Amino acid sequence: MLLVALAAACAVAAVTPASAQNRRSATEQNILKYEIDERGDTIFVDEIRPARIHPSKYLSKREWRSRARRVHNFSKAYPYALFIAQTIRETDSLFAARNYNERQQDKYLNSIKDELLNDFEPLFKQLTLSQGLMMIRLIDREVGMPPYDIIKKYLGRVNASFWQGVAKLFKGNIKQRYEPEGEDADLEQLCKAWNYGEFDELYVFLFGKERPQIYIPEKFREPYYKSLEKNKERGRAARRAKKEKNKDKKQS
Repeated sequence: MLLVALAAACAVAAVTPASAQNRRSATEQNILKYEIDERGDTIFVDEIRPARIHPSKYLSKREWRSRARRVHNFSKAYPYALFIAQTIRETDSLFAARNYNERQQDKYLNSIKDELLNDFEPLFKQLTLSQGLMMIRLIDREVGMPPYDIIKKYLGRVNASFWQGVAKLFKGNIKQRYEPEGEDADLEQLCKAWNYGEFDELYVFLFGKERPQIYIPEKFREPYYKSLEKNKERGRAARRAKKEKNKDKKQS
């Protein structure tokens, strides 16, 4: 339940995560750019990604097993962290664009919180404790705010303090900041590999198969407010159809 509450609290604010690996759109990838110099000659140009040099180090069998577990846990945790970060950004943008007052924000947050708990509870129960704690670290990386502050922002200080207490029981700390050059240096390397499109190759190299794909319920594959609007429109259409049907019965 800890993971469910943390994820819901962080996401209460509405991507498929795999799309985060695409650094350029398909259109951008297929168009070859060019310039014309002062002599009228055409020079084709393209962007070459910087070469990444990975430090070479002999790993013992125990270290390889530890690294493999870390990579596997990351494959489960990072896509959810990306989803939560995207959800928060979309919700903040919605509140700003529509100038929601506090009452409207609370109504929206309560709605999405209930939907998230219903849809994501069975999904997050499948995560291990290590994967859940890793997800907490990665949420901070993507949002720039530790989960404690996110929960406090959307659900209040009391809820944030409660979940900090629960997290400590599981040797977690939702106040601790992500440290890309310290404790989380290995996670940072995996994030960079993901964003460079190299993570899938690493996973296949270690496990001999493609990484597992996480499931995002259909209603959350687009900003949640769009799903709400579609549901409202379907409801209005159903009421109009029912009204027309009753009218025809009376006339007949």
